[in-house]
Amino acid sequence: MQLWRQKLKSLTIMTLQNRAENKPIINKAIKTLLAFVFIFNVSAGLYMPIIAIFITQNIIGATLATVGVSIAIYSIVKAIFQIPIARRLDIAKGERDDFYVLLLGIILAIFYSLAYLFIKNINDLYFLQILTGIADACIFAAYYAIFSHHIDRESQGFEWSLFSVGGLTVSTSIGGLTGGYIATVFGFEAVFILASSLNIVAALVLLILFPYVKNFRFAGHYKNLKIGKR
Repeated sequence: MQLWRQKLKSLTIMTLQNRAENKPIINKAIKTLLAFVFIFNVSAGLYMPIIAIFITQNIIGATLATVGVSIAIYSIVKAIFQIPIARRLDIAKGERDDFYVLLLGIILAIFYSLAYLFIKNINDLYFLQILTGIADACIFAAYYAIFSHHIDRESQGFEWSLFSVGGLTVSTSIGGLTGGYIATVFGFEAVFILASSLNIVAALVLLILFPYVKNFRFAGHYKNLKIGKR
């Protein structure tokens, strides 16, 4: 108990010093999560600008209406699964379940981003969109839970903004710009292979998070931090 009091006192002093110097606090868990979502969304952004063209040119009988239906299927499936998964993770004790669901989602993403190369008909496309919706539901339900647990109290707005700007906006912009160029020069196959490869990198980055994942829930990141591991 005395040791924890000393650590909490040291952390409080560190926090006050950083606030005085206007330096935002970002712990290692949040840095890892930001890197993960950045890579994941660069991967998704690679084929977002070209997916409609790919579908209409490479799937027999596919039209722009087919593209619209496939997007609707993905959105509906993601919506149906994400809320129950999030609720189940909230009820579960500890963060390990969150981590494993997030890992499952990114493993599925490795395969679904590559699977576009193997779909031959509209039914294959719709099935792939169902799989993609389930995978993304796992990823975002678990991601938001872990991010919320580890966010720094003194930098909440800053860290959520990093997630929004870097993890969502900048990443998809880079992915879109890169994907359009690669598709033009090297073809669709190179885009999907690169997207799958980036998801592998994201999965490897996610493994760095495991030491910071706890077997218990806590209110705020202070109970999770160890001095010297920031």
